[in-house]
Amino acid sequence: MQKDKIYEAEEFELSLKAYLSYVSRKMKKNENYSPHPLVRALVNAIDGALETGKPGRYVGVSGDANHFSDGEARQMIACVIEMNRDNTMTILGIEDISLQKSIPIKVASYILLLSIKFDKYEGDYIKVEDFIDIVNNTIPQLNIIRFNNDEWKQARDYLAENMDTLKIPYEMSEEYEKDFLSIKESTPWEEYPQRVRSTIASIWMQYQYPELYKEGAVNTVSVFLDEEYPKAKILNNILIMLYGPTSEYFGDVLKWNLFNDLNANEGTSKISAKIGRNDLCPCGSKKKYKKCCGR
Repeated sequence: MQKDKIYEAEEFELSLKAYLSYVSRKMKKNENYSPHPLVRALVNAIDGALETGKPGRYVGVSGDANHFSDGEARQMIACVIEMNRDNTMTILGIEDISLQKSIPIKVASYILLLSIKFDKYEGDYIKVEDFIDIVNNTIPQLNIIRFNNDEWKQARDYLAENMDTLKIPYEMSEEYEKDFLSIKESTPWEEYPQRVRSTIASIWMQYQYPELYKEGAVNTVSVFLDEEYPKAKILNNILIMLYGPTSEYFGDVLKWNLFNDLNANEGTSKISAKIGRNDLCPCGSKKKYKKCCGR
């Protein structure tokens, strides 16, 4: 990541400030509205700053406990922002408390941009084809390829005939062997272990549809059993792919140099979100900035 690089809000195509204000209002009006924890943590930090109306540093924390029946969060994210005297907001850092790892600002930028685009679709769910199109057009280094579930038998039989070409890391071979042995001829596709489905799909797509692969990108074959998925779940999968254990796999195995900067959180990188003249004033007056502190 380039040191001291400032990502202006204009890079998000829509005003980041306006979007976060929209999320804050929607969260207050609709208790069922559930943006990604990274977005909620950032909104919580900004709301804290607006309540005091003073410059300074603020922290917002959010998790995904509302997505689970036991009420226990699997992911907790904290955002630290600085409300500046010149009426700008700077994101100083974003921490994944669960993984005990910093989320690079560039990764956060992608998640925020995806969130903006996803929210153009009503509800908490988004169709598979829609989110694949959005992700592939927003993050050029990614290329998600959807496996056609109607071809699962052909794909299974093809892999069975070419098992000698399958290379599995030694430390994972025992787990894979157990998964493969659990499958019978009558086992439906939906009951295959997830990693077996992914392996079968990936081998088949490389063989049958090489034209779908994009040079210079990380090509990911995905198996979707449903036509719609929660937006927050999709965003979290992309987030983990960009900076979590999955990104380390790409870097080590696929030589994914395009995102080397995403695995390091060096320097003072930040997003500077300028307040537009027609945005709400950060002092909390509920007036437009141009008619309040921006006079």
